[in-house]
Amino acid sequence: MEMLFSAKNIEISFDTTHRFLYCNWIGFQNKESIFNSGARMIELLHKLQIHKVLNDNTLVTGPWQESADWTNSIWFPQMVEAGLTHFAWISSGNIFANLSARRAMPTTNVTVRIFASYPEAYTWLINQSEKN
Repeated sequence: MEMLFSAKNIEISFDTTHRFLYCNWIGFQNKESIFNSGARMIELLHKLQIHKVLNDNTLVTGPWQESADWTNSIWFPQMVEAGLTHFAWISSGNIFANLSARRAMPTTNVTVRIFASYPEAYTWLINQSEKN
């Protein structure tokens, strides 16, 4: 993995072998951190011309419902426009973070799967064809 971006709330890496973004969200998330990190993810999808994201919420600690509707209605469509086709989402151990994630689920044309662990998410994601 090649580290592309690091901030207090997120680390974004690029799996050069399987060509996906790995986004490791860290700690408490607020509206500003989610908007800024989401914009960075869109920028990287465009730049790298990739179609898959492994979105890891394992270390998220608390709700982020103030951004859930934005994630669903604005951010996911922008990600799809940037080329996203497959999104593996590792859930948090925090019930409030998981409630926010459920509310943020997209209605756009993208395949999203929720997983409990990195190995499950990774295996699923690398087995998804770019054309699916």
